[in-house]
Amino acid sequence: MNRNTQSYVEYVKPESIFRNEELGKVYNLPENYQAIKENIKEMGIITPLIVNSNTMVIVSGNLRHAICIELSIPLIPVYFVDIQDDLQLVSLSSNLHREKTTMEKYNEMKLYKTLFGIRKGHRTDLNPELQKLKEERDVILSSISKDTRNKLNSIAATYEGIYGNSCEELEKVFSNIDKGIITLNKAYTKANHLKVKSNCNQELSGGDYVTATSTIYNKSSVVLIELEDGTISVVCSSPPYWDMKFYQLDSNQLGQEPTVEEYINNLKKHYLEVYRVLKNDGSVWVNINDCCKDGEYQLVPQRFVLMMKSIGFMLNDEFQWLKQNPRPTGGKRSIRRHEPIFHFVKSKDFYYNEEWLKDCEDINNSFSIGTTQVCPKLTSSLDFYAGVLKTGVASTRELKKKCEDRGVILDHQATFPLDVPMICLKLTSRPYDRILDNFNGTAMTGYAVLELGEGREYIGYEPSPEYMLASEIRLSEYELGQVA
Repeated sequence: MNRNTQSYVEYVKPESIFRNEELGKVYNLPENYQAIKENIKEMGIITPLIVNSNTMVIVSGNLRHAICIELSIPLIPVYFVDIQDDLQLVSLSSNLHREKTTMEKYNEMKLYKTLFGIRKGHRTDLNPELQKLKEERDVILSSISKDTRNKLNSIAATYEGIYGNSCEELEKVFSNIDKGIITLNKAYTKANHLKVKSNCNQELSGGDYVTATSTIYNKSSVVLIELEDGTISVVCSSPPYWDMKFYQLDSNQLGQEPTVEEYINNLKKHYLEVYRVLKNDGSVWVNINDCCKDGEYQLVPQRFVLMMKSIGFMLNDEFQWLKQNPRPTGGKRSIRRHEPIFHFVKSKDFYYNEEWLKDCEDINNSFSIGTTQVCPKLTSSLDFYAGVLKTGVASTRELKKKCEDRGVILDHQATFPLDVPMICLKLTSRPYDRILDNFNGTAMTGYAVLELGEGREYIGYEPSPEYMLASEIRLSEYELGQVA
């Protein structure tokens, strides 16, 4: 029988056919190798291996072939297929299937795309054997949802684009998915953030952002080595919330700790430095939120307050920021509309000014009481729905568009409105004061400092290149507008 003219099944010695090295790159030794081996030892080869009759190279069955050699099985069934080129196909086996890793699934999809994609319109229907193999391929792919395939391809494209086609980073991510260390969705989100960061690294010239009135250090605020003791008048910031946001960093990301206790301990490192650089009459404003996990609130704000007191801060005040678009809260509980803004001080002799309230128009009493009287006072509830000072929104829409114009996707929804730092600074800062935001983000506090002016200086700390770019755009455009 002429092997080059038609397909057929024949029992051959395992040594007479050759391992497919290309498929060997796709599949590693599966975890259930011993189970597959025992299955073949007991039942034999149920479905024949598929071999290219022109080259004697295995098309499907590398693993079964290796096991047969190991078990010294003298003859194995082989389905010879007349393939005139290097087309490679993977077939289902009636024997116990290998447990494929995520990397193997991706490599398999990549192989299919390469070998079938370049043969778009290829007439497999004229060859019944090839048609059968194509149908089996479709069955294999259909076992992986389209969403999963798209996410695996996207993750791989990002890592291979940044680190090269053969990168340990991609293998590590896929391995962590298999081990349950990270979910596919989180790996997909992280890959998107890495892509954004990579774009930002290419877009930014690197280093800090420095102007006559503003300095943003491209680093974490865990050590404020650039600042001397007692040189900051006001600190106004919103740390990354715990277990709620992803802030574009590779590892050891604040807010992604496994427990709330670790999160608070990490925050303490940052605020020990804040205590050191703050003046004795200075103020610290912190917007921080709670989250519901495992059926109960984690008391993040309360834990934070106790931590700050352990450092030596005094809790002077607490405002409630009433949000018009609160994040939905699941379970048998209300949707939490408020977020606390805490005011901490180092001593009772801190600077505080309410005179500016006399000139504010607050007809609806959105944030104050008695603005027409001699001694107006703020209320503890800050409702920015109608706009208090300038705007009641997060002001990121235009910023996102400007970042996209420079080739960077800005994924930042957690910024507070301009009203928050404005009120804090009007209450507790003076002309020529130095204002710090140790969690700069997109520099909303910096923008408020520029708006207030009068010689105030802004200092920020931001490790993310994406947010550095957004901050540069926000502050530089404001300063250019002032010059013009």
